Amino acid sequence: MRFAFVTPRYGAEISSGAEHACRLLAEQVSERHDVDVLTTCARDPLTWKNEYAEGADRVRGVLVRHFAVAQPHDRPAFNQFADRLFSGPRARSEELEWVRRLGPSSPALIEHLKRQHRSYDAILFFSLCHATTVHGIAIAPERSVLFPHLQIDRALRFGIWAEVAASARGVGYLSASERRLALAFLQVAPAVEEVVGIGIDAPPQQAYPRHQQDPADDMPLDDEASAEAEKAAEIDPLTGRGIPFRRRHRLYGPFALYGGRVERDNGCEEMLEYFDTYAADAGEGDTSLVLMGVKMMKVPEERYLRLAGVLPDRERMIAYEAADLTIAPTPDDLLSQSLLESFAVGTPVLACARNDAAVEHVRRANAGLYYANREEFAEALRMLMTDTRLREKLGENGRQYVRQNHRWDAVLGRFERLITKVRGRAS
Repeated sequence: MRFAFVTPRYGAEISSGAEHACRLLAEQVSERHDVDVLTTCARDPLTWKNEYAEGADRVRGVLVRHFAVAQPHDRPAFNQFADRLFSGPRARSEELEWVRRLGPSSPALIEHLKRQHRSYDAILFFSLCHATTVHGIAIAPERSVLFPHLQIDRALRFGIWAEVAASARGVGYLSASERRLALAFLQVAPAVEEVVGIGIDAPPQQAYPRHQQDPADDMPLDDEASAEAEKAAEIDPLTGRGIPFRRRHRLYGPFALYGGRVERDNGCEEMLEYFDTYAADAGEGDTSLVLMGVKMMKVPEERYLRLAGVLPDRERMIAYEAADLTIAPTPDDLLSQSLLESFAVGTPVLACARNDAAVEHVRRANAGLYYANREEFAEALRMLMTDTRLREKLGENGRQYVRQNHRWDAVLGRFERLITKVRGRAS
């Protein structure tokens, strides 16, 4: 079969949101089918500036077609217009104007769909509210599948979204909590729907004997560090979990790990404040907090805080394996990829209770805890860090949950079931 994946922007550097889900699915589906990604030349949603060259390119085995954006995004004017719209009654024309101002507007992409839509067995649109979806889905609704990537937002109350969702032949969700959100706000029950989710490439359980380690792992240590390493080795031998990461970053005691962008808007600032409360308690000072990802905010200089930077996929999974616990503080991370990756290697998770998708995974897997405030964070972290048997049990639960629900073959099975239903109704 041949598919078109339509997304506002596309690239390996995009690590969250509907565009990230689009890339993950496109790369996997392209191993079984022909996939065209139709996207814009923009990289930054704050400006929609054309940064990629127009035309086709192959990215990780996927054919990506870039189309120019016709108008830049005027964020101050957009915010002013949106505030006025949210404050009172609004007409459908005003909601369409909101979509136009949000962008990205790409007449060339829409024209390509008009000319070529019959050559695709299905056209998948990622993100409900962007112009690429609203205007694109109307071209061939009978073969359109919507992945809305819904999150709580004031704009979710617009009436136009129910029209867009109802016009699609089928709807794919990334979590069951997203499906419930669609029913509550859009009040649309699609004839064809499926909770598809995303998959996790879980590495095999393995040991790390000394002769297989990176030479960087054997860097000289000072006397104090050597003594700590010997003490740690008695507890966690070289065949233990995540040893290369622990040695490279000189982590000889217990530590919690956060994997993702380090920025204020995704719960990191709150996590750092809560962890400081935990660390200030008597006897809690030996636990480190490791931040793995690009740093977009100033972080406090604390002896318990370590920065691991941005790591490639394989090293990132070893980091999750090395950690005693993973913290998932983002309140609106629909994909919960870091949480699932942690589950996949048997590391339990402490998640933000405001993230319905994360809480759903934690509860269904019985593979962690979640917190709603500072006191719950500190108490849950203390419980998990001091009870080895509990961590092991929760970790094994998470591993089994990913094996049963989030292997890529299971996800692609749900994806193809959705497509089969859509094509059946279309015929």
